Amino acid sequence: MNQKIKRGLALALVVGGSAAQAAVDVTAATTEITDSKTAVLAIGLAVFGVSVGVKLYKWLTRAL
Repeated sequence: MNQKIKRGLALALVVGGSAAQAAVDVTAATTEITDSKTAVLAIGLAVFGVSVGVKLYKWLTRAL
């Protein structure tokens, strides 16, 4: 083997080995998303309620 191939192979082994061991901790992000779920649901229900109320109001005013 020539020297360039040996160096490239060694570098690939080092980078591959360290990348496999470097796990990213995402628990903080998932906890934040889970905690904000209640607020998002409340806002969504409020928007849906207003839109249904507007449609109902328009339907009733047209009927009268």
